[in-house]
This record gives sequence, structure tokens and C-alpha cells, in this order.
Amino acid sequence: MVNRRDFVWSAAAGVGAMTAMSSEILTAAQEAREATMSLNVVYPNREGARFDTAYYRSSHIPLAMKVMKASRVMLIEGVPNGAAAAPYVMIAHFEFPSADALKAALANPAMADVRADVAKFTDIAPTVMLGKSL
Repeated sequence: MVNRRDFVWSAAAGVGAMTAMSSEILTAAQEAREATMSLNVVYPNREGARFDTAYYRSSHIPLAMKVMKASRVMLIEGVPNGAAAAPYVMIAHFEFPSADALKAALANPAMADVRADVAKFTDIAPTVMLGKSL
């Protein structure tokens, strides 16, 4: 059984950096559903980095969603942990209903426009990770 106090404390201690998962809290419906695919774009933080969050949210993300036709996107903006800077400026987690949908998104020729748009809001080279959400 998950202790709520310990769960809340561990989640608060790792804001933006931790996901707690227990097989006890998964329902049969969650276990039976098909895994979704994701494209995760991670912008590592570094001193002197440029990242225009306003442009990213108002222009880049709508462009990316239009081109990739993702089911949804979750943006996670890094925040300092006390005196320590956030390790990442931003993480974009795009979800797709299937591997085929993700493959089609990445093969879309208009992805060249999405990649070219990156220079308009940052000088950070992002790390890209494909994933499977269970």
C-alpha cells in the first residue's frame, strides 16, 4: 500500500524530476490499454543559454502540433531547487496514439519547418527521446 505522506513528500522533493509509480495503483483498465508513443524534446539548462518561453508556447508549440498531429503535448518548465538551477529549461512531451502515428509525424516533410523554427527561440541543442507510455 502506498503511504500518502511519503508519496507526497517524495513527489515534492523531486518537483519536475520524479515520477512515482506503484503496480498497486494501476487499474486493470490501465494495464490492458495499448501503450501510447511519445516524442520527448529536452532542453538542457546551461549558463548563458537563451530560451524564449513566450515564443515557444505561443508559436513553436502550435506549429509542432499542427505538423505532427500529436494527440496532446505536456510542457514541463524547469524551476530551481533551492539554490540549484533547474537541470533542464524545458521538456516537451508529445503523445501519439500509436507507433505508426509517431512514424508519420517524423516523416512529415514539414518537420523541416519545425526544426528551422528552433533557432527563433533558443540556442540550446535539444536532446530528443522516443518513448512508450505504459
